[in-house]
Amino acid sequence: MARTRSNDRIWVALAWFAGLIIVPIFVLRILAMAGGPGYDLYDIPSGSMFPTLRVGDHIFALANVYRNKVPPRGQIVVFKYPQDHKTDYVKRVVGLPGDRIQLRAGRLYINDQQVPREPVTDLDIPSPYGRPLTLYRETLPGGAAHLIAEESDDAALDDTEVFTVPDGAVFLLGDNRDHSADSRISTGVGYVPLALLRDEPLFVYWSPDLKRIGTKVQ
Repeated sequence: MARTRSNDRIWVALAWFAGLIIVPIFVLRILAMAGGPGYDLYDIPSGSMFPTLRVGDHIFALANVYRNKVPPRGQIVVFKYPQDHKTDYVKRVVGLPGDRIQLRAGRLYINDQQVPREPVTDLDIPSPYGRPLTLYRETLPGGAAHLIAEESDDAALDDTEVFTVPDGAVFLLGDNRDHSADSRISTGVGYVPLALLRDEPLFVYWSPDLKRIGTKVQ
């Protein structure tokens, strides 16, 4: 039996859809895997970036935006773990080359200046640990503001040495300050070379909490 013209139009429409949507998406993914511009997709397995990113979030990111480039202070970046150059980590940039970074009683100091933070009381975000977390809005030099979470101001990484960020590297912290393995641990993440920086997260494209779908990562 011959196909009707209506069926022909459906197949033509599907072919156009594949050509205009699916093929470019596939090409961009291949380019990203080869180190060029494109996109990457990630899922969040831990609470180290709570409350900005939550366990189970799936994020869409622009690929290879910051490879060998200094990101703006406050930017969240995906990078390769310095100890194996393979595992993907995500943290926030707080220290740029030449900066002096220190934590004193839970407070962040950049170049000997305390970074201001204000308690956030208008958000009801359940703690992922079953223990209370206090939310603050922290404002970095230059004006970038973001939420952080603190369980206390006397945890293991709340008092540190002074870290002087070397040329060609950045200093990264998790937003969940008492539950983040980040640049404060010199034998782990430590200073992250610019060559290991990769992607810029943009938004949550899927989450078990459906209200988070479409949330901008900032």
